[in-house]
Amino acid sequence: MEYTRTLLPNGMRVLVAPMPETRSVSLTMYVGVGSRAETKDNAGTSHFLEHMLFKGTAKRPSAAEISCAVEALGGAVNASTDREVTVFTSRVPARHYLVALDVIADMIRAPLLREEDIATEKQVVIEEIRMYRDQPQDRVHTLVDELLYPSHPLGWEIAGRERVVRSLTPDALREFMATGYAPGRTVIALAGNLDPDEATTAVAEHLGGLSARPGIPFKRAPKPARVRTRTLAKRGEQLHLCLGWRGVDDKHPDKWTFDILNAILGEGMSSRLFLEIRERRALAYDVHSYESNYSDVGHLVVYAGVTPERAPETVAAVMREIARLRDEPAGDAELARIRDFVKGRIDLRLEGTGGVAAWLAGQEMFHDRVRTADEIGAIVDGIGAADIQRVAREYLRPELAYLAAIGPRAAVASVRAPEPEMMEMAS
Repeated sequence: MEYTRTLLPNGMRVLVAPMPETRSVSLTMYVGVGSRAETKDNAGTSHFLEHMLFKGTAKRPSAAEISCAVEALGGAVNASTDREVTVFTSRVPARHYLVALDVIADMIRAPLLREEDIATEKQVVIEEIRMYRDQPQDRVHTLVDELLYPSHPLGWEIAGRERVVRSLTPDALREFMATGYAPGRTVIALAGNLDPDEATTAVAEHLGGLSARPGIPFKRAPKPARVRTRTLAKRGEQLHLCLGWRGVDDKHPDKWTFDILNAILGEGMSSRLFLEIRERRALAYDVHSYESNYSDVGHLVVYAGVTPERAPETVAAVMREIARLRDEPAGDAELARIRDFVKGRIDLRLEGTGGVAAWLAGQEMFHDRVRTADEIGAIVDGIGAADIQRVAREYLRPELAYLAAIGPRAAVASVRAPEPEMMEMAS
């Protein structure tokens, strides 16, 4: 992948990848502020501010003008808030990419943040918070996060608390943005049919004048909770449960071993969890695992939605699959398939302009350099069965597991965090 990298005087990094064979340009901006930068008193500000930036700017005073400026060209513009970053994206026909850049830069430079818009958006975000809290298949993930990261922003809902959202003011949003949207913690990447020099110059003209500032430091991740089970009684036809373990950060040497382990365990319809829990035992319709890696910590979680009375059986079955990772070396055929799976996802991601822009921005933001697909592939190919067993033994011990469950009262009372005897291999 060919690209240019430019460091602007204010600390902002600009990466541009020419892809002359394409007909589009994608833009991705990573701003190094998210829900992790918040406190209990302003939890949800990052997410709310992201919404408000689409409500009007000095150049485009209404939400309709912002969206139409891009959509009228056949393109799209969007944003999302995560734990450690807020991400802005746009994809447009190549000949219009400077318009997309102008739109996003205007949102960053000159949002109006009007009182009347804030009052209206508060109702929208509050409904979003209530929607997630009413959906047990979503809320159970927050419950396990609260166990893994007690009394810490990593354990809170990204959308925040209703009480905080109701109290947000224009001044509070401006102060948070002025502090958190630091150019030195911002990466903007463009990929597609464009001239790198023109693109870099345009970014500098639009955003190079933002003043340098340190940003908001992240609060150090805490130790996991002493209490290892958290349940919530809620009427329904299913019990939703998560089993979680603390893992590794994004730069840890075991990061890609965890990726391989997770793919074997619970990614896709050929994963062990899917084949055992759903296909063989018919315990769940949806069962999968996922991992998250932050700047200094990470975790792996298994989710399943099950018939309430079969919840203990499901937990035991999951733990047997965890035990297999520890006690049985993965076979050569399975490892070859999983390596191709992990590498193939990266290859497919880098086929389009959106994937390339996101890859450049994410790699630069979290690793301070852009690794190639071949470099990652070499790491993946070097991971063997013994590495997977070592990671499972070190991190996925039953006494390090946390369990969260939402469902009927009698059912949630029947489940608890695993104990060592649950790791015994099935006969």
